[in-house]
Amino acid sequence: MPQPNLVRQRFLAELDAWLTPDLLYHCFTGEEDPYRLADVERLQPAQQHFLLNMAELQWPERLGAIAAERLAQQQQSKALVRTYVQACVPLVQIRTCTG
Repeated sequence: MPQPNLVRQRFLAELDAWLTPDLLYHCFTGEEDPYRLADVERLQPAQQHFLLNMAELQWPERLGAIAAERLAQQQQSKALVRTYVQACVPLVQIRTCTG
């Protein structure tokens, strides 16, 4: 019979103690309101379990929304760079031509 891995058991126990319901809820939903997170911590265990299950089910949608937001930010950044370059290139050409 294999020996129990004490280091693994200790790590999993510490991880389980660290992953509180409010932290998990924050990770799944991005909720940052400390009062809302405190409300999650005060719920009964069955209610916490239900809430976390619901948040976990919505996780793929949240990932999609995060990806869409990042893509929009990247496109906006590229547009700003293009606008800046288009505004600066004529000025550089004027300066080099008039030298």
